[in-house]
Amino acid sequence: MGMNLRFRALVGLACLVGAPLAWGLINPHFTPVHLVGQSEEILVLCAGSNPPPGRLIYRVAEVLKGKSDKTSVEVDLTTTGFKDHADKAAGAEDKLALMFMASWSENPGAADPADGQRKKAYLHIDDAWYVLEQDKGVWKFDKESRELLATWNGGSDMLLRAAKCILNDPDGAVVPVKTGTCWSHAIKGGQVKGKVIAVAPVDLKQNGVPLIFVASDAGDRLLECTDKALTDVTAQRKLASKSLAFAWCDLAGNGRLDLASWDGQRLTIHTQGTDGTFTASVGARELAECLALAPLDIGTPPRPGLLVSTTGVPLLLIPGPDAVGKKVAEGAALGSDLGRAGACLMADFNGDSLPDIIQPFTKGSLFYKGMGGGVFQAPVACAVALGSDPASACIGDWNNDGLLDVYCTASDTGRLWENQGNGRFVDRMKLTGELPYTGGESSAIAAMACDINNDGWQDLVLLHDNGYPQIYFSRGFRAFGLSVSMDLQRVPLLPEAESGVTAGCVADFTGAGAQDLAMVMKDGQCVVLMRMPTEADLCARVLVPASAGYAGPVRVTATAGKRPLGSWNVTAGGTPAFIARPDAGPLTIKWRFPSQTEQSKTIVLESKPVTVMLNPAASR
Repeated sequence: MGMNLRFRALVGLACLVGAPLAWGLINPHFTPVHLVGQSEEILVLCAGSNPPPGRLIYRVAEVLKGKSDKTSVEVDLTTTGFKDHADKAAGAEDKLALMFMASWSENPGAADPADGQRKKAYLHIDDAWYVLEQDKGVWKFDKESRELLATWNGGSDMLLRAAKCILNDPDGAVVPVKTGTCWSHAIKGGQVKGKVIAVAPVDLKQNGVPLIFVASDAGDRLLECTDKALTDVTAQRKLASKSLAFAWCDLAGNGRLDLASWDGQRLTIHTQGTDGTFTASVGARELAECLALAPLDIGTPPRPGLLVSTTGVPLLLIPGPDAVGKKVAEGAALGSDLGRAGACLMADFNGDSLPDIIQPFTKGSLFYKGMGGGVFQAPVACAVALGSDPASACIGDWNNDGLLDVYCTASDTGRLWENQGNGRFVDRMKLTGELPYTGGESSAIAAMACDINNDGWQDLVLLHDNGYPQIYFSRGFRAFGLSVSMDLQRVPLLPEAESGVTAGCVADFTGAGAQDLAMVMKDGQCVVLMRMPTEADLCARVLVPASAGYAGPVRVTATAGKRPLGSWNVTAGGTPAFIARPDAGPLTIKWRFPSQTEQSKTIVLESKPVTVMLNPAASR
């Protein structure tokens, strides 16, 4: 179907003309890069002890910039005309704080400081900015600054990390203010019958360019996408599955991806032959309940198996006609008061190269620490909570620290669970920039991590069952901006999306080096929104091939020069890790298979996507 070149050019022009709108509440003239660069002194402050009434007293924990010999900072709260602002600051005195000092102009981002102006300090505590003025060597509290939220709207912990990165690489550091791209056109395919359960990428060709798999209780579909058309290849592949739950992995051990499909009553394995077609066989003696399936190596030596999510204890199963699932771990059932169970999340959450399991519930979760070979410790309580139904969860690394985080959508509010290590997670939703107050905080039915603009930061796509999809571009460091340039309310490529979608996924479906959005509309129609190509579409597609003999998942980390990009969760046959940088240069990728040493590979991104295959270093 596609679109003619003239209309596509007009859409691109609309993106460029509308680009300033993408700044939203972000000040492009005074980003953290400007803030750090123009500061004369930057101090990291921690709470002092026993401050007298009307005072804030901080201990100087670190001098980031300048030659200050101060050991403490005192702020007089009594001279302000905004007592409620001062009370708010005093109530957060035990939080981490950052102090940026210079002869600031009256309006942040103005070309030059005002002549003769008193020295000011911008004080950031938790999630708020305050303005201090220096008078005869004393710092006096002026007011809270809502304007500075346009510079940084996030946590002090991430602002500290951003400041250190900027100081470490002052010429290369960037904190994005807009998406920098938009949708090019929409490709529409046929309609899917029945209830659509999910849309997922599946790398059947094992080249990093996936097909689109649509799971439906009336018959699954396999779609192949080009820049101009969606082609249904289900019949060609002889796939005759109906899935309420599914997983793709090499279950036959022949180096090709197979489909495990549960139709509500039985588990069927659709084995892929050498000609790419599928043959069905019985996958288990019985499987009465299944919320979700995921590939997992089980046993010693490892064999490809499945993790089965249930409302009770998750099960491990090696498919076969007489197969019966066994509990993932013995131990007390701790989830009885946690509400409804959701699909398990499996990844190396603690950085030891072994897959762990989070079984999420409405009010909390259970954490199963992986020991390797399909062995898990008895579960312990974990803070990750899905929220009110309908709810779902996805995995990403939005603070770029190398530990995988969890984002939960729900009908009440979204939650971004930041990984603190060792199974500990903290909800940082209120410290995520524009995400909490632009409609992204509630009512989404699905979320997915991606890099929609190829700048190296992990973005977030939210799908709604009653409203347009939302794309949030990452500013790095767990802060997001709403992408206005990709807002379908402003660029009318797909007006029917206003009523919402049933499911979707993000991947580079054409191999062009840009991620696109595949969705199934309310009427069952399949649509792919193609991302507008740019000159900066440099990326690596990092995947575990089925021939690797390991189902995964594998945690992959990457750095671009001095800049850490975070981590990705990669399974054989699933979405490849899409790792990009905004300009040509080296990209270093690291990974570790269970019981093996870390491997690394440095590639140079120049003009086209690079595919990186991850394989164990030696035979297991």
